[in-house]
Amino acid sequence: MAEKRIHVKIELKKGSEHAFFAEQDQKKLMKLRQKAAKEASQKYCEEHKHHCFRCGSKSLAEVERGNVTIDLCVNKNCGAIHLDPGERERIIKDQRAISAIRNSVLSVFKK
Repeated sequence: MAEKRIHVKIELKKGSEHAFFAEQDQKKLMKLRQKAAKEASQKYCEEHKHHCFRCGSKSLAEVERGNVTIDLCVNKNCGAIHLDPGERERIIKDQRAISAIRNSVLSVFKK
C-alpha cells in the first residue's frame, strides 16, 4: 500500500516573530550583497587603474596642465585620451586649459 504524501505550506503571518526575523535576515543579506558588489567593483578598478579602455594595455600616463589632469595612452598605435568625471567641464570652462592640454598632448608625439 502506497503512502500518501502530505504537503504543508507555512504562511508567515504579518507581524509574527518569524516574519520579523526573516525580514531582518533579508535586509542583512541585501547589505552584504551590496558591500560585496562595491568591494568587487573597487578591486576591479584598482587592478585596471592604468589600463587603456581602448587598447587594453597598461600604458596610461598622466598629463597635468593647470587644474586639469588627463590620462593619455602612450601606446604607439593608440593615443586614447581618458577624462575623469568633471574634467571635460573644467576644460570647457577654462579655455586656457584647452590650449595647454593640446600643447601637452602634442608634445608627447613630437620627436
